[in-house]
Amino acid sequence: MTADGDPIGTALVAPREVVDLVYRCARVAGLDAGSADRAARNVVAAEVGYGSAIGVFFQALGDSAVLEQAFVDGPDVLAIAEVEARISGSAKARLPAPTPVAALALAIDEIRGRGLGVSGIPEDADGRTTVDQLAVGGPTQLRTVDSVAHTAAAREGVRVNAIALADLTGFAHAFLVAEAILDAAEI
Repeated sequence: MTADGDPIGTALVAPREVVDLVYRCARVAGLDAGSADRAARNVVAAEVGYGSAIGVFFQALGDSAVLEQAFVDGPDVLAIAEVEARISGSAKARLPAPTPVAALALAIDEIRGRGLGVSGIPEDADGRTTVDQLAVGGPTQLRTVDSVAHTAAAREGVRVNAIALADLTGFAHAFLVAEAILDAAEI
């Protein structure tokens, strides 16, 4: 711990900054804009609600198949299971490969927010925890930490692994700079 009580090796960042950084990295890795945005929002929800999500995402950037299966296909599988659960009362979301919670957190929160339960994530899970399938349907099981943690993160920021944050920042440098920034630069 540092003198002010912060864990060593962490950085305090605004969730919106993490969204932007993960989005830029996802675009550099080849995801389309919509998939990159969804991946970024899932990573931030997992970082706030579970922790250890940024490092998981950074590791996925090195393998396009893992990135696609976890961060693009995983949330799609959950969306399909939600539709099936609304029709039949319950459904199994069988994920294409073991998928980290980092890729699914916001999708799960949104399904729960629409009144359906999602189960199958261990109580002590973090962003690195992988799941093969989730059950969708039945009553909503909200984690008490979710709303409190998200409110606190919006106000105060979220503590993230500083090394993983630096890794993402370096990877994001390959993202194209906005035209307005280039126009304002003196050459």
